[in-house]
Amino acid sequence: MARGRSVEGAEPRPVSTWPYSLDDDTTESTTLLSNGTEEASGAGANGNGNGRKSSWSGFDDFEGLPWWRTPSTLTQVFWLLFPFAVFTLAFGGVIVPKLNLILDLVCKQYFADKTLIDPKHPIVLGSDNPQCRIPEVQKHAATFILVLNFVTGGLSAIIAPKLGHLSDRYGRRRLLALASCGGLANELITIFAARFPETVNYRWLVLGAVFDGLTGSFTAGSILCQSYTSDCTPPSKRAVSMGYIHACLFTGLAFGPLLAGYFVKWSGSLLAIFYVVLGCHTFFMLFAGFVIPESVSKKRQLAAREAHRKEKEARALHVGSWLSTIQSSNPFEPLRILWPTGPGTSTKLRLNLVALAICDACILGGAFAAGSCIVLYSEYMFNWGTFETSRFVSAISMVRVVVLMGIFPVVNYFGRVRPAARRRKLSGVTPEDKNNGADHLDTWILRIALFSEILGCAGYVFTRSEALFFGSGMMTALGGLGSATTQAVITKHVPQDRVGKILGAIGMLHALARVVGPVLFNGIYAATVETFPQAIFVALGSLFVIAFLSSFLIKTHIHWEEERAEGERAEGERAPLLDAQQGRSTDANVRTVDEEDQLRVQIDPSTERAPSDVCRRLTLPPSSLTSSLPSLLSTAPKAAPGSSRSRPVLPVSSFAIASAAAMSSAPDVKEVRFGPFVVTKQVFCVTPLSFALVNLKPIVPGHVLVCPLAPHRRLTELSPAETADLFTTVQLMQRVLARVYFTDPDAGGGDKGKPAKPAEPSAGSFTVAVQDGPDSGQTVPHVHVHVIPRTRGDLGDAMDEIYVRMAGEEGNVGGALWDVATATAKRPVPGGGMPRIEDVARNVRTEEQMHEEAERYRAVLREMYEEERGVEPPPFVAGTGTKAGV
Repeated sequence: MARGRSVEGAEPRPVSTWPYSLDDDTTESTTLLSNGTEEASGAGANGNGNGRKSSWSGFDDFEGLPWWRTPSTLTQVFWLLFPFAVFTLAFGGVIVPKLNLILDLVCKQYFADKTLIDPKHPIVLGSDNPQCRIPEVQKHAATFILVLNFVTGGLSAIIAPKLGHLSDRYGRRRLLALASCGGLANELITIFAARFPETVNYRWLVLGAVFDGLTGSFTAGSILCQSYTSDCTPPSKRAVSMGYIHACLFTGLAFGPLLAGYFVKWSGSLLAIFYVVLGCHTFFMLFAGFVIPESVSKKRQLAAREAHRKEKEARALHVGSWLSTIQSSNPFEPLRILWPTGPGTSTKLRLNLVALAICDACILGGAFAAGSCIVLYSEYMFNWGTFETSRFVSAISMVRVVVLMGIFPVVNYFGRVRPAARRRKLSGVTPEDKNNGADHLDTWILRIALFSEILGCAGYVFTRSEALFFGSGMMTALGGLGSATTQAVITKHVPQDRVGKILGAIGMLHALARVVGPVLFNGIYAATVETFPQAIFVALGSLFVIAFLSSFLIKTHIHWEEERAEGERAEGERAPLLDAQQGRSTDANVRTVDEEDQLRVQIDPSTERAPSDVCRRLTLPPSSLTSSLPSLLSTAPKAAPGSSRSRPVLPVSSFAIASAAAMSSAPDVKEVRFGPFVVTKQVFCVTPLSFALVNLKPIVPGHVLVCPLAPHRRLTELSPAETADLFTTVQLMQRVLARVYFTDPDAGGGDKGKPAKPAEPSAGSFTVAVQDGPDSGQTVPHVHVHVIPRTRGDLGDAMDEIYVRMAGEEGNVGGALWDVATATAKRPVPGGGMPRIEDVARNVRTEEQMHEEAERYRAVLREMYEEERGVEPPPFVAGTGTKAGV
């Protein structure tokens, strides 16, 4: 066949649902390295208007839905900001009015019990009641507030993580609405107690605290909003979106009390603010329950429920049903996810999660726990009044908001987005955006935030000036970067179906900090205020030092490897990777290689397995194996007397290997990986144990790579079956490339009526090379064989120039892919001592060019199928995208 064979006559084929085949688009949901056109096309590229980028597959389950039913960063995350800001304003705005209301109600009840009320000086709720400024009333009020905090904090510490885990299985939206229902019931009881104090005793407020705690309180609302944000945001931008959520939190804490104070002064009634808060809860509940779309697709919900069911069954089977019940009722059970075990986990992952939890608990827990002590200290040391104290607290919160909504997005843009865009432009491919753990930018932002907290605490300890004290507070405000970063990074460590569960565990730590922290820090302050009032800041600074040191335990690019759902490996639907990618074989009928180097299947008659079961494990069609079984058994080599190989064997031709995956009934496999890179659309042939792909930057036309499906780094790691399959596929690729790039001088035999004879590998030459190890020039840690068709003069007179180029940048198959896959890892360079070609000499090919080349090879494979089998190829091999007869 002449060089540059055309396939214009081939029929266009629809997208296939089977990823390992001779067909074109291996899976609709696979986000393969592309030239970035989808990203440039914006919302219209995906057809649903969600504006997501093609490099993240987080919205694959929402394809085809209208934009208002599709969660995305540009719509629902920003839509969520306003209702969440209302939610936080209600939380922050009601704190002071409720404290004053409780004080007045306790005082009224105290004097009623003592029958000492002066008719000339009645107690008016929300007004200045000087008779309440006695130690007994203050003591009763403080004790009652402590009870309310313990009830709400304790119940929310138990309920919030359960709601987070539940949201993974049943969705975020309705549980977000539920989180506000408790606050709504709490405010209703508060209004009744304030409106009818003679009928409704103030102790009924404990019931309101119970309702609030049973729905998770503010803690559950916060973690569910963060889980929703995680669902709607690619990992590379998740920290910024989390920063927006935290900015809303600090906005509520900054402006809530201020707005509430002005509203009470304007309305002249303390009770009026509770009606406003009631309206805020109602608005948030209705908006979350009926307006925003669900961020967890039905498919993910069902998968999470099934996984949870199997996990419970496995635990009950392993430890016994009664012990499993005790463990599940343990209130601290949600924290187990911070120390995960089992497939996909590692010691580094566990250390990362624990270190991040420590950092987050210190940052947010310290902020909530020490807040009141900082206010008391400032009033004690500098004689600040309400105005000065409010100004200081509001200024700190405002600086946090500016940092999170202004500075943080800029840092992310110049630290992640812009470098990624530059690499994408230079290489012409788009990396897949997925959860890969923390990167170097995350760790440095976290350490800088913690260091600023330490400096601020040091300023609190040593300064005696109001201006320096104010400046120290502004320094601690930079710690807001740390809280958003830790929670975003935590979600990048776990699979998407565990985000709610792990954020629930973090929420539990927050709730416990709200209960235990104030008691601890207030106790320290009360014990040291007369001798060394700065002791509270020493204790707070020590917490941040612990968190700062813990941040150095965080390793980058460590994450929880997702397991393939068991249903995807159901009997009769085994994927072609089989157990080879997991490095084990689970069946007695294993693939072996005999002394004739033919890939064969051992059939044990004693197992009495049907031929279809055997072929499922080989990914061969049952019909083809059944029809040929008698002849294959009759022609199989007989075992020598006394030899251990007593079972008949089935030889499998080279093309049968190549077409086996195409005719399998195995389920969809999402992607093919070449080392750390997703290369699915570059793959044009897959065998049971190997695959072939076109090269992004070929040295000469036709330069392809053949790799094992299992990600082995070195050639010696391959099993005998994998080695045989790899090099059998290499031979097949030589036959394919010969038909495309070589011309047989004897083609046609001189008879005009006969078609030209396809060229054989002997009509030209090949360079077949394996760079085994980095010092040999290997730049992708995945075994790959270079198959390069050679013709006379293709590299000038120096035919050995190919080896120079393979050792240089033109042979650096991992360089360009690595450029776009990670912003922080060191770019691989060719090893060895041969000269290298400058990067400018390389030409980056577009996805269309690689697609055209792969299509040419598929057409040749279909032609070879017809010649070797003597029949028309099955519809699926021919490219119609159907599985008729399989």
